[in-house]
Amino acid sequence: MVQILWLIRDKVLSFLKSERAQDTFEYVLIIGGISVVVIAAVALASPSMMEGVIDGVCAAITATIPAVGTLNCTP
Repeated sequence: MVQILWLIRDKVLSFLKSERAQDTFEYVLIIGGISVVVIAAVALASPSMMEGVIDGVCAAITATIPAVGTLNCTP
């Protein structure tokens, strides 16, 4: 088991040192930026739709993590 963890550690470290890691990080930033723009557009276009999404996310978090209890997601 320890050998597997060391192998995974070595692979991750070698990936982070390569240029591919920089490319991947740049793509993640681009995708994150696009996601923010899409969410903002949906929020501006249809506020009632965003309320439904927020209620769904709150319900999913509460169902998945019982220790959270009930979230107060109202503004």
